[in-house]
Amino acid sequence: MTIKEFGDCVEYNIEHNIKHAILGLGAPGVGKSQIIRQIGKKYGYKVIDIRLAQMSEVEIGGLIYPNESRTKTVWLSPEILPDEERDGKNTILLLDEITSCTKRVQVAAYQLILDRRVGQYQLPEGTFVVALGNREDDDGVYIQLAGPLADRFEIHYIEPNFEDWKNDFALKNGVHPFVVNYLTFKPSALHNQKAEGGSMVFATPRSWVRVSDILNFDPDVTKPVIRHKIIGNVGEVEGNQFVEYCKQFRNVVTADDFLSGKSGAPRSPEEISILVSSLINKASFLGTVSWSMITDEQKRQVEKIIRALFRIPQAEYTVVGLKGLLAINREAVKSVFLQMDDTEIMQFITKHRYALGLEEETGVGSSKKWLAMWE
Repeated sequence: MTIKEFGDCVEYNIEHNIKHAILGLGAPGVGKSQIIRQIGKKYGYKVIDIRLAQMSEVEIGGLIYPNESRTKTVWLSPEILPDEERDGKNTILLLDEITSCTKRVQVAAYQLILDRRVGQYQLPEGTFVVALGNREDDDGVYIQLAGPLADRFEIHYIEPNFEDWKNDFALKNGVHPFVVNYLTFKPSALHNQKAEGGSMVFATPRSWVRVSDILNFDPDVTKPVIRHKIIGNVGEVEGNQFVEYCKQFRNVVTADDFLSGKSGAPRSPEEISILVSSLINKASFLGTVSWSMITDEQKRQVEKIIRALFRIPQAEYTVVGLKGLLAINREAVKSVFLQMDDTEIMQFITKHRYALGLEEETGVGSSKKWLAMWE
């Protein structure tokens, strides 16, 4: 399954208050921990992230010591486990690296997963348990789960998926257009399962984000230091190919120049694609705030981006751009469409509503103006 489908399974348990523990297994860097943190933020749950590979069995199971009269033993529970008074009623206990920890730590975690308790400690009622780990063939430390422990989980195997990563993460978080477009051209480069020729460096969604961070600071890939840093994140073969791709298009029309009217639309499909991605990136802030909290200046920025997309002569690229904006924040972008009150834009959206995924939409609230689009 994809990382998005895995997230849907976790959200299903939260929405239906199902306390069954879930285990997600996938290669390093595919976004397993990240999707859980996003879910926690979405539902207002604090995520208690415990890296089991760095723990001892005592740190998970707790410590037994005698009471004051030395007639009984008392169980001292670990401070790292969810505490309702400290962490709130709703939490996600994230047991990461469960397939990389020792058998003794796995055994210590067993009762916590099985009975939602360990010693005298009881997991709060509002806690959901999610464990994450790698698969045996992921070229990392792997210690197979004991059968009884594995049987306590709902287990899912996660595979990297470029379209999900692009739409659900990259476009919403300002990943550099060169990275988005290179991976659109070569989606297999999102995650290289095996390291290149014995090297420890290979491409993952996480390492591509690091490359994006580098380019956002300095996009000049002709500098040796920038090239070396890119190679150090995604490997020599992939890194060199990416650098050559960037060199070819480093002088493309920028989103700022196009928005300001200093430059017209480029002609080549590759350059137009990069421009469209750059314009979408300009609206990445929509993915982090609710529509009611967006400032008037930000609203004007979204409208400016939409109008810029309509200055691209090829309609198919306008559709791609609008789809990208809708993927970041659907209701917000639809609201901007309405506020613009532009007949040409409304007619275009109506004509391409199927391509935009709006064929079954009924609009924002009960807006007659939006409903009129389908008449």
